[in-house]
Amino acid sequence: MNKYTEQFRIAVCKAYLEGDNGFRKVARQFDVDVSLLRRWVSSYRLHGVTSLSKPGQQYTPDFKREVVGYKRAHHLSLRQVAAHFGLGHSSLVGIWERQYYSNGSEPQTLAKQRKPAMSNKPKPAPPPAKEDALKSREQLMTEIEYLRMENAYLKELEALQEQKRRRRQKIPGSLRS
Repeated sequence: MNKYTEQFRIAVCKAYLEGDNGFRKVARQFDVDVSLLRRWVSSYRLHGVTSLSKPGQQYTPDFKREVVGYKRAHHLSLRQVAAHFGLGHSSLVGIWERQYYSNGSEPQTLAKQRKPAMSNKPKPAPPPAKEDALKSREQLMTEIEYLRMENAYLKELEALQEQKRRRRQKIPGSLRS
């Protein structure tokens, strides 16, 4: 189920394209997220009204490979690639790209995957795959960059959880004083 109707999305896009206001003003006027408005307008410009009415779709592994390859070949942002292919969400491109780089150099593995249930136990790092030797330097560097970002994110999350835990311990003690 879409939060916004097709008519509403079209009206918002037209208000932006036909008016003199920027993304932020139009987004505020219609009470929508700025990045959502940018995505709608970009898709509307490239593919017209039909791009705003697509319900959730299933994409083939071949299509996903094409999208990831196009992004890489043209050095475009997630939003630009999503608009070019008429995708509803630019985050799909990022997900497919992560799947591609985490599963090795063969993009056939871009089929839909289930996310494992979250657990509190840290998982041991898998041994380096034999396929790493077959990957290009650029693929390895991209994978390293992704892993570094993931590591930094997890460290930050852990620090925030520790901070929260300390605050909880501090509050009861300060009330007793």
